[in-house]
Amino acid sequence: MTPGETTVPTITGPLDTHREQSALVVEHLATHGTATRSELVNATGLGRGTVAGLTARLLDAGVIRESGDAHGDGRSTPLTLAGGDRVLVTARLGLDDAIATVASLGGDESARFTEQLATQGHPAPAASRPDAADPVAALALVLGRALAAAGRSGHRVADITVLVDGAVVGSPSVVIMDARFGAEPVDVLGGLRTMVPPLADVEAALALPIRLVPAASAAAAVELEALPGIGDLLYLDGDTAVSAAAVAAARPLRGAHGLGATFGHLPIVPGGLRCRCGQQGCLATVAAPEVVLERAGLAGCAATDGRAAALEELVLRIDEAEDRARWAWLDAAHWIGRTLQLVVPTIDPAVVVVGGYWAGMIDDIRTAMQGNRPAVGNGAISAVPVFSPASGGADAAFVGARRQARERLVADPLLLVG
Repeated sequence: MTPGETTVPTITGPLDTHREQSALVVEHLATHGTATRSELVNATGLGRGTVAGLTARLLDAGVIRESGDAHGDGRSTPLTLAGGDRVLVTARLGLDDAIATVASLGGDESARFTEQLATQGHPAPAASRPDAADPVAALALVLGRALAAAGRSGHRVADITVLVDGAVVGSPSVVIMDARFGAEPVDVLGGLRTMVPPLADVEAALALPIRLVPAASAAAAVELEALPGIGDLLYLDGDTAVSAAAVAAARPLRGAHGLGATFGHLPIVPGGLRCRCGQQGCLATVAAPEVVLERAGLAGCAATDGRAAALEELVLRIDEAEDRARWAWLDAAHWIGRTLQLVVPTIDPAVVVVGGYWAGMIDDIRTAMQGNRPAVGNGAISAVPVFSPASGGADAAFVGARRQARERLVADPLLLVG
């Protein structure tokens, strides 16, 4: 496997030889709105002459503009992105809802739309379209609302990212091994294009195509930023699915076919149950949230009150040492640890970051993994890697997706022109 690469158009013209330095300037303006040349010098660490040359080229290219009257040598004149009022639209399936957000280039969320996903106890609201029980249709509903909100506000959409639990493979991209969408590959973007007619006009104006991104990968980017000096990380999450993302040398480790961190579908249980993906004994068959909730006697709670409430109840019962909940979790933790015994030596991360409800039981996961560690080098590897609970919170995937979108755009500042 090799670290995944983000493909961006090559800049041609006056910015070509100053791409990285230009990106520093544009990134600062995208996240802070305006800045003077003097402020850009302090923020980027670039020299005054370099900033003066870069801003002159960016002004000529139409990427930035002066937002006030020039004074003296211009160092105190506020500068802003010409396309700085554009917005980022991000959508995903959460625990109980389809969610779409609208945010500024700097990542500040201005609107959020939710659509309750149909469950046994909570059918889709009557006001929704009849096919809202289909997860793609639920995504379409909230995405349509987000695009409409952006249009009403007069802001052009700069990027659309759809987050999924499964792996993203192929060209054009499809989603596989995602419990929400079923066993077969699903053309999520094709479905959204059919169900959201306004998407065609918005997509035609985008500088970069709509992207499908694994939610765990977006969340891992946030966790990596919170760990200075760390470039190799494995991120795990067990809330919406058994999902993971790997980072190597500070870049996503996707692999040659997008299967670089399909953690939940490693066939780890000998003679185990048949998984939806077609394999036998996948980790998902013993550690997926719906499996643990069922074994803990909380499937009914999930159906009536939602998965978020059921997971909260599960954690509460585990903390209270309720036998059924505790043993349901410990069995899952055993197999998560066994899977880590294979994955950790293979990719050798510096840190394993554990998110979702698993974070509260991180010691059980660590113990399960270390239970079969050899005493090599007088136990030198016994504490490798470090385990750390996730710090990004419930919206980490949204935050990470927005940062990645902004990075793609500022890597070629000309994408924000026009």
